[in-house]
Amino acid sequence: MCLKATSFNFFQLIILFGSIQGLIFSCVVFFIRKHQSKSAFFLGLSVLFLSISNIQHMLIDVGYFSEESIIRNLYIPWQWLVAPLFYLFVYHFLQKEHLNRLRYFLLISPFFIVTLIHLTQYIYFSKTYKEFVIPIYYEKGLFLYINILSFLYNTIIIYFIYKILITHEKTHQKKITKIKKETFWLKNILHIGAAISSVGAIFSILAYIFIDIDKSFLTYPFFISLSLWLYWVGYIGVHKSSSYKKLEETHYLKASQKIGEATFSRINNYITEEKKYLTLDISLSSISEKFDISDGYLSKLINEHTGKNFNTYINELRVERSKKILIDETYNQYTIESIGLECGFKSKSNFYSTFKKITGKTPNQYKKQNK
Repeated sequence: MCLKATSFNFFQLIILFGSIQGLIFSCVVFFIRKHQSKSAFFLGLSVLFLSISNIQHMLIDVGYFSEESIIRNLYIPWQWLVAPLFYLFVYHFLQKEHLNRLRYFLLISPFFIVTLIHLTQYIYFSKTYKEFVIPIYYEKGLFLYINILSFLYNTIIIYFIYKILITHEKTHQKKITKIKKETFWLKNILHIGAAISSVGAIFSILAYIFIDIDKSFLTYPFFISLSLWLYWVGYIGVHKSSSYKKLEETHYLKASQKIGEATFSRINNYITEEKKYLTLDISLSSISEKFDISDGYLSKLINEHTGKNFNTYINELRVERSKKILIDETYNQYTIESIGLECGFKSKSNFYSTFKKITGKTPNQYKKQNK
């Protein structure tokens, strides 16, 4: 790679420092846990590739790379990834269903097609016309025309993003007020982005195709505006994604709690109303199998709703039943051991120890004191 000593003017430094800030922003999104979500990941990628694209533009613009440099002559079209990745950010931010692989392919494939075209040009001229200098991005040539084509591509992507927003609003008419809060800021961002992109496209066509001006500084307002726009979008988008993620987690937790309450209610009724706690072979596994849930989840439900583990929960029900039998004259002929077996305890010793642990008295003491 051939490099040259370079100097930057004020506007080039603004774009360069802004791009470095974009790289830092992307790293924060990728590696700081509180900002991590699927939508934020794609937003981070969008900012990352815009930053790389801008850095590439500036380094080529100031002559950092020589005319023989591969980077200058290949000119990887990173800008073709910015809009598709922003589309994926919006798509996943709105919590849409899973995106199929074909959609991913259609969004990303133009980047690889354009890269292949650039590579073909580079190989052709490096092998056939070695003395030919490939025009850079703001001079008449392949790079310029494909750059202009990228504006058209971005417009198409913006249209489809807008379509997602409209569809999202229509499918959530019952919550339209809340949904419009979600989509309002996205629409504003799109309007500004579309305006910047349109100005860039019109200026490129007028200035470079018809007027034939080949001064790179004429692109600075566009690059600066685009950079400021996307970095602003990045900051707002990550904040919104993090807030939305927390909101979704809260909603999910509440929904899980409601489902858990309903499940525990059914299990508790089954055990108490049908007196399943009196059976000797009742176990965590038998109940979880009955309700098609895991042992761990059943144990968690019982602990959350009673503050006890499974064995304590069952034993307390059994002890409550035995207390009633002990003072019921109908069972006067029953021995203490028989009452224990009647209430689901496996042995006399098991009944005595459990009863005393829960009540602080032996079954005989309780019976005498409550006759």
